[in-house]
Amino acid sequence: MDHKVYWLLTKFLVPLGLTTFVTDIAEQVLNRGLSSAENATEMLATFGIAYSLTKFAAGPFEEFKNVSLVLVHNKKEAKIGLLTLFLVWIIVLIFGLLTAYTDFGYFITHTLYSLDERVGEAIRKAILMLSFFPLFQGLIYYIAGYILQMKYTALVGTASVTDVAVQIATIFGLLQTDLVNTNPVLVPIIAVYTGATTRLSILFIGFLILRRWRQNHTTITTELATTQESNLSVLRVLKFWWPIAVVRGVQTISRTIINLFVARDLNGSDEAIQAVAVLSIVYPIGRLPFGWINDLKTLQPSFLKKNESTVVKRKHIKNFDICCLLLGFAVSSSLFWIPGIVVNFYTSSLGVSEEVAQMCVIPLKIFSVFPLLVGWRSHNTSWLLLMKKTTAIFPSAIMRLVILIVVLNVFPKLGIHGAPLGIAALLSGFAVEALSVQIAAFVVEYKMKRSRPPVNKENGTIQSSNEQETTTFINGDTTDGQKVLEEKEEDSVEMNSLTN
Repeated sequence: MDHKVYWLLTKFLVPLGLTTFVTDIAEQVLNRGLSSAENATEMLATFGIAYSLTKFAAGPFEEFKNVSLVLVHNKKEAKIGLLTLFLVWIIVLIFGLLTAYTDFGYFITHTLYSLDERVGEAIRKAILMLSFFPLFQGLIYYIAGYILQMKYTALVGTASVTDVAVQIATIFGLLQTDLVNTNPVLVPIIAVYTGATTRLSILFIGFLILRRWRQNHTTITTELATTQESNLSVLRVLKFWWPIAVVRGVQTISRTIINLFVARDLNGSDEAIQAVAVLSIVYPIGRLPFGWINDLKTLQPSFLKKNESTVVKRKHIKNFDICCLLLGFAVSSSLFWIPGIVVNFYTSSLGVSEEVAQMCVIPLKIFSVFPLLVGWRSHNTSWLLLMKKTTAIFPSAIMRLVILIVVLNVFPKLGIHGAPLGIAALLSGFAVEALSVQIAAFVVEYKMKRSRPPVNKENGTIQSSNEQETTTFINGDTTDGQKVLEEKEEDSVEMNSLTN
């Protein structure tokens, strides 16, 4: 029955949503570690800029989750994906060193952000100390992709909750030391690494346990799995990864660009530092009602990719996605539009001044619209990932970046400045990106209909002319029905070979 299908999807999504939720909470915990400092506003701005630049570098590494979810099926492919991850991180590390020790870093902090020497130097040091964070993120999400194949999302959620718990314990432990006065920016940085190390350890150990369990309970012949030839290469991984990595990079750098334009619009004054500090504490809270909706992207690759006896169809996922985005919209509207909730939360929970808390009200009201756009975008992105058509997603990043810059230049002339300017520009970028992904999905489906065998829209299946049996339509790269039938048998073996 349908209610069992939706319960299955809910059990799969809830731990992933919890992962996103606690990640946003963790950022507020990091801010709490600085709000007790003597120069709290300056430290919040320093860590906010350094952390946003680091998250820009780490964002594309999170897309290695899709690499292991969609492309990796055995040990050989796992090693290829891991090698690609390390090669990309080396490039990021080089940029971190350039930022810390060359004029490139001075250009970022002084020319772009118009900050003074003391704040700029603190930001460059923080970026260097955070340069290993992208590698941790990549490894965490790469292993998470394996676990999603097995549909043990509870392990992913448990690791995330533990991550935040460790960060909280680290923050409050360090607040009792003299470090909060001598070098306060180290407090959140140490918390980031302790949390990430804990999360990575739990996922890795959990994966080893799951692999051993599947070895003992699998019914697939392991001899076939071990002899399966793989055509995956570093080049193929990069070809699949780079479009979604660019999209994630643009999504992440949007925050950095917004901070930059908002600071420059106010000419690097005290108001500029205050506005950047407000944005630093608004972003994670604004994401809480809809951040989990991004995980809808994993549903179709997880449930429609494998040729298994599953009751989940595309119509079920579509209905489920609609319910999720409406739920996110209802929650965000309630939290951000009811007077007093926002101000009381920031003053009591984070310890910020009432003046700064009042400045967060309007930006969070704008955030209430985001769940609708994120749900729309995630549904179409999920289908394109299933089809392995990641290049079709790439233009949405360009459109988002263009609109973002246009709005940030035009709105100040209309009298909109500070944090409201930043969040309004972000909303415009989200809207254009969601529309671009929808157009890409239409174009891909149209081309597939013209060049492929008849496709069943209900469950993404095609009918082979040589066989009466329907087989799962995986990626649109196959035109011969018999070939798809053969790939069905291969995929069934590959999906279990990772456990051998």
